[in-house]
Amino acid sequence: MTIANTIDKLFIHFKKLRIFPSCMLTLNRELLVSLVAPKSAVTGGFYRVGAALRAQHPPRGVKYKVDEKLVRVPPRFEQYKPTPAAFLYWLWSALSDHLKKPEGELIHSFFWSYFNLWQPWIHENDSSLSQYLSGYFGFNKNAYQKVLKIATSILNAKSCKAVIVWSDVAKKSMVKDGVEEQKIEVVPPPMPPHERKQDDEKELVLTFVGRDYERKGGEFVLKAFKALREKGWQARLKYIGPIENPALKQWAKNNCHIEYHEFMLNQELHAKVFPKTDLLLLPTKAEAYGITVLEAMSYGVPVLITDLPVLREVTRVSHEAIYFERDNFEQFFERLVCLLSDEKLRKTVGKALKRVVEERYHPEIVNQKLLRIYQKSLN
Repeated sequence: MTIANTIDKLFIHFKKLRIFPSCMLTLNRELLVSLVAPKSAVTGGFYRVGAALRAQHPPRGVKYKVDEKLVRVPPRFEQYKPTPAAFLYWLWSALSDHLKKPEGELIHSFFWSYFNLWQPWIHENDSSLSQYLSGYFGFNKNAYQKVLKIATSILNAKSCKAVIVWSDVAKKSMVKDGVEEQKIEVVPPPMPPHERKQDDEKELVLTFVGRDYERKGGEFVLKAFKALREKGWQARLKYIGPIENPALKQWAKNNCHIEYHEFMLNQELHAKVFPKTDLLLLPTKAEAYGITVLEAMSYGVPVLITDLPVLREVTRVSHEAIYFERDNFEQFFERLVCLLSDEKLRKTVGKALKRVVEERYHPEIVNQKLLRIYQKSLN
């Protein structure tokens, strides 16, 4: 008997015992959906921005209930730096928390922190498990085959009504992992457009946001900014995230042209950073989605990002000036100078990116599909 068959039999057994509400429901009344997502022990809010965006923008007729007892990320894992200890923590959280029963007619869980064998639930993730383990942890395929097999069996079980991913890149990877294609739905995070309030500063403002210094390309950004200043460019850098190179960290702290924050709440990013940014930089090595890029796009901020399939899918613009080859510092710096030199190009790109947000990521558009998934899961 396979793992999936065992899970399905358990699900049918508990359904007969009526341990969870009947799935034969309509949406003529308000639907209570239990959101299960990792929460930060430091801030008290959601650990990941994607879950917060869903909670802030529920579909019409849906009320979200956030269970405060589930999945709290301890301070030592706040930096989201992939380590074996972090992997074991998430694995243990998923195994222990699935025994708890959240309130609601349907469970909507995020990332790899929760699963449920006892009642209907929906899994949402920005990437497939193989993308996460290989791209973030650097594991080879042989190292995670058993974990992948178990996770795929859980997602293919009858209790899991849908698997939501944010991109076609993630969907293809999920299918390759073995998840049933008809169960996978691409629903990007909801993002309302925002107004940009730029200051009348003579210096252009560059912004970098990244909790994982090495993967996100923090050193790339600092070295490029140093080169810009040496060449006489009048620019400022807002750097949000850790700096693991001691010499560069000290240089950044002492530089009057750099505004350095090791950590900043998401609300502060939207109040103080994105509206006053001229160009967002993300020279990342690997990315599940790039939510920071989407946030900048909502303000009409142009970006300079690694040429990765998923980031092309997020931005959906054809301006080659905003993409550069991964790990190619010369091309990154060349494109950076090009964008800084051409105000018209920056405005053109920024307007195009904001238009993508309005036409694809607006909550009203995104929630039409999400509501259909909820309805289908309860019928």
